[in-house]
Amino acid sequence: MPESSSDPDECNATTVEAVAAPESIDRGVAAATASATATATATATATATTLDGRLLCAAESAYGVRSPYFRCGSFLRGTTAKLIRRSVNSVLVGATVDGVVVSFRGTVRSSTLDWFQNAATLLSPAKGEKFAGRVHVGFYRAVKSIWDALRDVLLEFLSSSSGGGARKPVYLTGHSKGGSLASIAAILMHFDPDLPAPERVTVFGSARVGDSAFREEYDRVVRQVTYENRLDIVPFLPPSRYIMEDMDENLTSVVDSMLWPDKRTRRRDYIWGYQPIGKRCYIDEGRKIVTEVTRELDDFRIKEFEEATFLRFDVFVEAHRSDCLGGYFQAIAPEVCMAGTGELLGHFHDASCKEHGDEIHSRPNT
Repeated sequence: MPESSSDPDECNATTVEAVAAPESIDRGVAAATASATATATATATATATTLDGRLLCAAESAYGVRSPYFRCGSFLRGTTAKLIRRSVNSVLVGATVDGVVVSFRGTVRSSTLDWFQNAATLLSPAKGEKFAGRVHVGFYRAVKSIWDALRDVLLEFLSSSSGGGARKPVYLTGHSKGGSLASIAAILMHFDPDLPAPERVTVFGSARVGDSAFREEYDRVVRQVTYENRLDIVPFLPPSRYIMEDMDENLTSVVDSMLWPDKRTRRRDYIWGYQPIGKRCYIDEGRKIVTEVTRELDDFRIKEFEEATFLRFDVFVEAHRSDCLGGYFQAIAPEVCMAGTGELLGHFHDASCKEHGDEIHSRPNT
Protein backbone atom coordinates (compact mmCIF):
# COMPACT_ATOMS: atom_id res chain seq x y z
CA MET A 1 0.00 0.00 0.00
CA PRO A 2 1.47 3.39 -0.93
CA GLU A 3 2.58 5.67 1.83
CA SER A 4 0.63 8.83 2.40
CA SER A 5 1.00 12.13 4.16
CA SER A 6 0.29 12.25 7.87
CA ASP A 7 1.74 15.64 8.73
CA PRO A 8 -0.44 16.94 11.61
CA ASP A 9 -0.20 20.49 10.29
CA GLU A 10 -1.06 19.70 6.71
CA CYS A 11 -3.69 16.98 7.07
CA ASN A 12 -5.23 17.70 10.45
CA ALA A 13 -3.45 14.60 11.81
CA THR A 14 -5.45 12.40 9.46
CA THR A 15 -3.66 10.02 7.10
CA VAL A 16 -4.88 8.93 3.68
CA GLU A 17 -4.60 5.36 2.50
CA ALA A 18 -5.03 4.14 -1.06
CA VAL A 19 -7.42 1.30 -1.81
CA ALA A 20 -7.27 -0.14 -5.33
CA ALA A 21 -10.50 -1.51 -6.70
CA PRO A 22 -10.13 -4.77 -8.69
CA GLU A 23 -8.29 -4.35 -11.99
CA SER A 24 -7.46 -0.80 -11.04
CA ILE A 25 -5.35 1.16 -13.50
CA ASP A 26 -4.36 3.76 -10.91
CA ARG A 27 -2.56 1.80 -8.21
CA GLY A 28 -1.28 4.73 -6.22
CA VAL A 29 -2.51 7.93 -4.63
CA ALA A 30 -0.89 11.31 -4.41
CA ALA A 31 -1.66 11.99 -0.78
CA ALA A 32 0.83 14.77 -0.22
CA THR A 33 -0.98 18.03 0.45
CA ALA A 34 -0.60 21.18 -1.55
CA SER A 35 1.97 23.79 -0.71
CA ALA A 36 1.14 27.41 0.06
CA THR A 37 -1.11 28.97 -2.57
CA ALA A 38 0.08 31.90 -4.64
CA THR A 39 -1.08 35.28 -3.40
CA ALA A 40 -3.30 35.81 -6.43
CA THR A 41 -5.30 32.67 -5.74
CA ALA A 42 -7.97 32.22 -3.09
CA THR A 43 -7.46 29.32 -0.70
CA ALA A 44 -9.26 27.62 2.15
CA THR A 45 -8.03 28.74 5.56
CA ALA A 46 -10.49 27.56 8.21
CA THR A 47 -13.10 24.98 9.13
CA ALA A 48 -16.52 25.30 7.52
CA THR A 49 -19.26 26.24 9.98
CA THR A 50 -22.16 24.40 8.29
CA LEU A 51 -22.72 20.80 7.28
CA ASP A 52 -23.09 21.76 3.61
CA GLY A 53 -19.90 23.78 3.82
CA ARG A 54 -17.98 20.84 5.23
CA LEU A 55 -19.40 18.56 2.54
CA LEU A 56 -18.31 21.06 -0.12
CA CYS A 57 -14.80 20.92 1.37
CA ALA A 58 -14.93 17.12 1.22
CA ALA A 59 -16.12 17.26 -2.40
CA GLU A 60 -13.15 19.46 -3.29
CA SER A 61 -10.78 17.16 -1.36
CA ALA A 62 -11.79 14.28 -3.64
CA TYR A 63 -9.94 16.01 -6.50
CA GLY A 64 -6.75 15.72 -4.49
CA VAL A 65 -6.06 15.67 -0.77
CA ARG A 66 -4.93 19.26 -0.60
CA SER A 67 -4.51 20.44 2.96
CA PRO A 68 -6.75 23.55 3.00
CA TYR A 69 -9.84 21.81 1.69
CA PHE A 70 -9.12 18.60 3.56
CA ARG A 71 -8.82 20.58 6.78
CA CYS A 72 -12.04 22.56 6.33
CA GLY A 73 -13.94 19.30 5.87
CA SER A 74 -13.30 18.53 9.57
CA PHE A 75 -11.91 15.02 9.15
CA LEU A 76 -11.22 13.60 12.61
CA ARG A 77 -7.73 13.74 14.05
CA GLY A 78 -5.94 10.44 14.33
CA THR A 79 -8.13 8.67 11.77
CA THR A 80 -7.30 7.31 8.32
CA ALA A 81 -9.29 8.37 5.28
CA LYS A 82 -9.31 5.94 2.36
CA LEU A 83 -9.13 6.74 -1.32
CA ILE A 84 -10.55 4.14 -3.70
CA ARG A 85 -9.59 4.27 -7.36
CA ARG A 86 -10.34 2.41 -10.52
CA SER A 87 -9.29 3.99 -13.79
CA VAL A 88 -10.70 7.55 -13.80
CA ASN A 89 -13.21 6.84 -11.04
CA SER A 90 -12.29 7.80 -7.50
CA VAL A 91 -13.97 8.17 -4.10
CA LEU A 92 -12.67 9.39 -0.74
CA VAL A 93 -14.10 7.92 2.48
CA GLY A 94 -13.33 9.36 5.90
CA ALA A 95 -14.62 10.02 9.41
CA THR A 96 -15.55 13.63 10.16
CA VAL A 97 -17.24 15.51 12.98
CA ASP A 98 -20.55 14.81 11.22
CA GLY A 99 -20.15 11.07 10.61
CA VAL A 100 -18.76 9.02 7.75
CA VAL A 101 -18.36 11.07 4.57
CA VAL A 102 -18.21 9.52 1.10
CA SER A 103 -16.92 12.01 -1.47
CA PHE A 104 -16.81 11.17 -5.18
CA ARG A 105 -14.34 12.93 -7.45
CA GLY A 106 -15.68 14.80 -10.44
CA THR A 107 -14.12 15.11 -13.87
CA VAL A 108 -10.56 16.41 -14.09
CA ARG A 109 -10.47 20.17 -14.46
CA SER A 110 -8.80 20.11 -17.87
CA SER A 111 -11.91 18.51 -19.39
CA THR A 112 -14.94 19.64 -17.40
CA LEU A 113 -17.58 18.26 -19.76
CA ASP A 114 -15.75 15.32 -21.31
CA TRP A 115 -17.93 12.77 -19.55
CA PHE A 116 -20.96 13.82 -21.60
CA GLN A 117 -19.14 13.10 -24.82
CA ASN A 118 -20.01 9.47 -25.41
CA ALA A 119 -23.04 7.30 -26.03
CA ALA A 120 -23.15 6.43 -22.31
CA THR A 121 -25.24 9.57 -21.78
CA LEU A 122 -28.26 7.62 -23.01
CA LEU A 123 -30.82 6.44 -20.46
CA SER A 124 -31.12 2.73 -19.76
CA PRO A 125 -32.62 0.48 -17.07
CA ALA A 126 -30.10 -0.73 -14.49
CA LYS A 127 -30.59 -4.46 -14.88
CA GLY A 128 -30.66 -6.43 -11.66
CA GLU A 129 -31.16 -3.38 -9.43
CA LYS A 130 -34.18 -2.82 -7.20
CA PHE A 131 -34.84 0.82 -8.03
CA ALA A 132 -37.25 2.01 -10.71
CA GLY A 133 -36.60 4.01 -13.84
CA ARG A 134 -33.75 4.48 -16.27
CA VAL A 135 -30.36 5.98 -15.44
CA HIS A 136 -27.28 7.43 -17.14
CA VAL A 137 -25.34 4.39 -18.34
CA GLY A 138 -21.92 5.97 -17.86
CA PHE A 139 -22.53 7.16 -14.31
CA TYR A 140 -24.04 3.83 -13.28
CA ARG A 141 -21.10 1.85 -14.69
CA ALA A 142 -18.63 4.22 -12.99
CA VAL A 143 -20.17 3.58 -9.56
CA LYS A 144 -20.40 -0.17 -10.12
CA SER A 145 -16.71 -0.29 -11.09
CA ILE A 146 -15.75 0.68 -7.52
CA TRP A 147 -18.86 -0.44 -5.65
CA ASP A 148 -17.50 -3.65 -4.10
CA ALA A 149 -14.40 -1.89 -2.76
CA LEU A 150 -16.46 1.07 -1.54
CA ARG A 151 -18.96 -1.20 0.16
CA ASP A 152 -16.17 -3.04 2.03
CA VAL A 153 -14.57 0.24 3.17
CA LEU A 154 -17.92 1.62 4.29
CA LEU A 155 -18.68 -1.47 6.36
CA GLU A 156 -15.23 -1.18 7.91
CA PHE A 157 -15.80 2.47 8.85
CA LEU A 158 -19.25 1.77 10.22
CA SER A 159 -18.02 -1.17 12.28
CA SER A 160 -15.15 0.80 13.81
CA SER A 161 -17.26 3.88 14.46
CA SER A 162 -20.15 2.16 16.22
CA GLY A 163 -18.17 0.87 19.19
CA GLY A 164 -21.09 -1.28 20.19
CA GLY A 165 -23.46 1.68 19.98
CA ALA A 166 -25.35 3.40 17.19
CA ARG A 167 -23.68 3.62 13.80
CA LYS A 168 -22.51 7.00 12.64
CA PRO A 169 -24.58 8.63 9.90
CA VAL A 170 -23.27 8.44 6.33
CA TYR A 171 -23.16 11.52 4.11
CA LEU A 172 -22.51 11.41 0.37
CA THR A 173 -21.20 14.33 -1.64
CA GLY A 174 -19.48 15.30 -4.87
CA HIS A 175 -19.06 18.06 -7.41
CA SER A 176 -19.88 17.77 -11.10
CA LYS A 177 -19.72 14.13 -12.20
CA GLY A 178 -18.86 13.31 -8.57
CA GLY A 179 -22.29 14.52 -7.47
CA SER A 180 -23.95 12.32 -10.07
CA LEU A 181 -22.01 9.28 -8.82
CA ALA A 182 -22.98 10.14 -5.23
CA SER A 183 -26.66 9.99 -6.20
CA ILE A 184 -26.28 6.59 -7.86
CA ALA A 185 -24.36 5.28 -4.84
CA ALA A 186 -27.05 6.62 -2.49
CA ILE A 187 -29.83 4.61 -4.14
CA LEU A 188 -27.62 1.50 -4.12
CA MET A 189 -27.00 2.03 -0.40
CA HIS A 190 -30.70 2.35 0.27
CA PHE A 191 -31.45 -1.05 -1.23
CA ASP A 192 -28.40 -2.81 0.26
CA PRO A 193 -29.52 -4.78 3.37
CA ASP A 194 -26.06 -4.56 4.93
CA LEU A 195 -25.69 -0.79 4.61
CA PRO A 196 -27.61 2.02 6.26
CA ALA A 197 -29.53 4.45 4.10
CA PRO A 198 -27.52 7.64 3.69
CA GLU A 199 -28.39 10.37 6.16
CA ARG A 200 -28.15 12.96 3.41
CA VAL A 201 -26.68 13.57 -0.04
CA THR A 202 -25.39 17.06 -0.86
CA VAL A 203 -24.08 17.72 -4.36
CA PHE A 204 -22.70 20.74 -6.19
CA GLY A 205 -23.03 21.41 -9.93
CA SER A 206 -24.16 17.84 -10.43
CA ALA A 207 -25.35 16.51 -13.77
CA ARG A 208 -28.69 14.73 -14.02
CA VAL A 209 -28.73 10.98 -13.58
CA GLY A 210 -32.17 9.56 -14.37
CA ASP A 211 -35.65 9.86 -15.81
CA SER A 212 -38.95 10.79 -14.15
CA ALA A 213 -39.57 7.26 -12.79
CA PHE A 214 -36.12 7.25 -11.19
CA ARG A 215 -36.68 10.74 -9.79
CA GLU A 216 -39.98 9.76 -8.21
CA GLU A 217 -38.47 6.81 -6.34
CA TYR A 218 -35.20 8.56 -5.52
CA ASP A 219 -36.90 11.59 -3.96
CA ARG A 220 -39.10 9.26 -1.93
CA VAL A 221 -36.24 7.33 -0.31
CA VAL A 222 -33.18 9.63 -0.41
CA ARG A 223 -32.79 13.08 1.12
CA GLN A 224 -30.71 15.15 -1.29
CA VAL A 225 -29.80 18.82 -1.65
CA THR A 226 -28.59 19.93 -5.08
CA TYR A 227 -26.75 23.26 -5.40
CA GLU A 228 -26.71 24.96 -8.82
CA ASN A 229 -24.60 28.05 -9.50
CA ARG A 230 -25.55 30.90 -11.82
CA LEU A 231 -24.40 30.25 -15.41
CA ASP A 232 -23.41 26.68 -14.57
CA ILE A 233 -24.97 24.69 -17.40
CA VAL A 234 -24.01 21.25 -16.05
CA PRO A 235 -27.07 20.89 -13.72
CA PHE A 236 -29.27 21.15 -16.84
CA LEU A 237 -27.46 18.30 -18.58
CA PRO A 238 -28.19 15.79 -19.88
CA PRO A 239 -31.45 17.61 -20.62
CA SER A 240 -35.14 16.94 -20.60
CA ARG A 241 -37.31 17.38 -23.66
CA TYR A 242 -38.68 20.61 -22.18
CA ILE A 243 -35.19 22.10 -21.76
CA MET A 244 -34.22 21.28 -25.35
CA GLU A 245 -37.41 22.90 -26.61
CA ASP A 246 -36.78 26.01 -24.49
CA MET A 247 -33.31 26.66 -25.92
CA ASP A 248 -32.68 28.84 -28.94
CA GLU A 249 -30.95 27.44 -32.01
CA ASN A 250 -27.45 28.56 -30.97
CA LEU A 251 -27.61 27.09 -27.46
CA THR A 252 -29.14 23.90 -28.84
CA SER A 253 -26.16 23.60 -31.17
CA VAL A 254 -23.72 24.02 -28.26
CA VAL A 255 -25.52 21.41 -26.15
CA ASP A 256 -25.72 19.02 -29.11
CA SER A 257 -21.97 19.29 -29.56
CA MET A 258 -21.52 18.25 -25.91
CA LEU A 259 -23.94 15.35 -26.07
CA TRP A 260 -23.11 14.15 -29.59
CA PRO A 261 -19.42 14.97 -30.22
CA ASP A 262 -19.35 12.48 -33.07
CA LYS A 263 -22.00 13.73 -35.49
CA ARG A 264 -22.06 10.33 -37.17
CA THR A 265 -23.60 8.76 -34.04
CA ARG A 266 -26.15 11.50 -33.42
CA ARG A 267 -29.74 10.29 -33.12
CA ARG A 268 -31.97 13.13 -34.22
CA ASP A 269 -35.06 11.27 -33.06
CA TYR A 270 -33.72 10.73 -29.53
CA ILE A 271 -35.96 12.29 -26.86
CA TRP A 272 -33.99 13.41 -23.82
CA GLY A 273 -35.78 12.53 -20.60
CA TYR A 274 -33.46 13.48 -17.75
CA GLN A 275 -35.00 15.06 -14.65
CA PRO A 276 -33.55 16.95 -11.65
CA ILE A 277 -33.58 15.21 -8.27
CA GLY A 278 -33.55 16.38 -4.67
CA LYS A 279 -34.14 19.79 -3.13
CA ARG A 280 -32.71 22.22 -5.68
CA CYS A 281 -31.01 25.40 -4.45
CA TYR A 282 -29.88 28.12 -6.85
CA ILE A 283 -26.95 30.47 -6.22
CA ASP A 284 -27.77 33.82 -7.83
CA GLU A 285 -25.54 36.62 -9.13
CA GLY A 286 -25.22 38.15 -5.63
CA ARG A 287 -24.18 34.76 -4.17
CA LYS A 288 -27.49 34.44 -2.34
CA ILE A 289 -29.07 30.98 -2.12
CA VAL A 290 -32.56 30.73 -3.58
CA THR A 291 -34.42 27.77 -2.11
CA GLU A 292 -37.49 27.89 -4.35
CA VAL A 293 -36.41 26.81 -7.83
CA THR A 294 -39.40 27.22 -10.13
CA ARG A 295 -39.96 26.56 -13.80
CA GLU A 296 -39.94 30.32 -14.34
CA LEU A 297 -36.49 30.54 -12.74
CA ASP A 298 -35.23 27.74 -14.97
CA ASP A 299 -36.58 29.58 -18.03
CA PHE A 300 -34.75 32.71 -16.91
CA ARG A 301 -31.51 30.78 -16.40
CA ILE A 302 -31.69 29.24 -19.88
CA LYS A 303 -32.09 32.72 -21.36
CA GLU A 304 -29.06 33.82 -19.31
CA PHE A 305 -27.00 31.04 -20.84
CA GLU A 306 -27.87 32.43 -24.24
CA GLU A 307 -27.43 36.14 -23.47
CA ALA A 308 -24.86 36.49 -20.65
CA THR A 309 -22.27 33.90 -21.65
CA PHE A 310 -22.11 34.50 -25.41
CA LEU A 311 -22.05 30.67 -25.37
CA ARG A 312 -18.36 30.73 -24.48
CA PHE A 313 -17.06 27.46 -23.06
CA ASP A 314 -14.67 29.25 -20.68
CA VAL A 315 -17.60 31.11 -19.06
CA PHE A 316 -19.39 27.81 -18.43
CA VAL A 317 -16.22 26.34 -16.93
CA GLU A 318 -15.74 29.34 -14.63
CA ALA A 319 -19.33 29.06 -13.34
CA HIS A 320 -18.82 25.35 -12.73
CA ARG A 321 -15.60 25.57 -10.68
CA SER A 322 -15.69 24.23 -7.13
CA ASP A 323 -12.70 25.85 -5.42
CA CYS A 324 -12.56 29.05 -3.39
CA LEU A 325 -12.68 31.26 -6.46
CA GLY A 326 -15.97 29.74 -7.59
CA GLY A 327 -19.55 30.65 -6.76
CA TYR A 328 -20.24 27.48 -4.78
CA PHE A 329 -17.69 28.24 -2.07
CA GLN A 330 -18.43 31.96 -2.04
CA ALA A 331 -22.11 31.29 -1.35
CA ILE A 332 -22.00 28.17 0.83
CA ALA A 333 -18.76 28.38 2.81
CA PRO A 334 -17.21 31.85 2.43
CA GLU A 335 -15.79 31.66 5.95
CA VAL A 336 -13.16 29.13 4.86
CA CYS A 337 -11.93 31.13 1.87
CA MET A 338 -9.65 34.14 2.07
CA ALA A 339 -8.58 36.16 -0.96
CA GLY A 340 -4.96 36.90 -1.75
CA THR A 341 -5.47 40.39 -0.33
CA GLY A 342 -6.42 38.87 3.01
CA GLU A 343 -10.03 40.01 2.82
CA LEU A 344 -12.54 37.46 4.07
CA LEU A 345 -15.26 36.64 1.57
CA GLY A 346 -17.90 36.74 4.31
CA HIS A 347 -20.07 39.32 2.58
CA PHE A 348 -21.22 36.66 0.12
CA HIS A 349 -22.81 34.49 2.80
CA ASP A 350 -26.60 34.49 3.03
CA ALA A 351 -28.28 31.17 3.80
CA SER A 352 -27.75 27.46 3.47
CA CYS A 353 -30.06 24.92 1.95
CA LYS A 354 -29.41 22.81 5.02
CA GLU A 355 -31.81 25.09 6.87
CA HIS A 356 -34.55 24.00 4.49
CA GLY A 357 -33.65 20.32 4.19
CA ASP A 358 -36.95 19.11 5.61
CA GLU A 359 -39.11 21.09 3.23
CA ILE A 360 -41.07 19.45 0.46
CA HIS A 361 -38.99 19.26 -2.71
CA SER A 362 -39.51 22.32 -4.89
CA ARG A 363 -38.74 21.66 -8.52
CA PRO A 364 -40.21 22.50 -11.89
CA ASN A 365 -41.71 19.78 -14.00
CA THR A 366 -38.92 19.75 -16.54
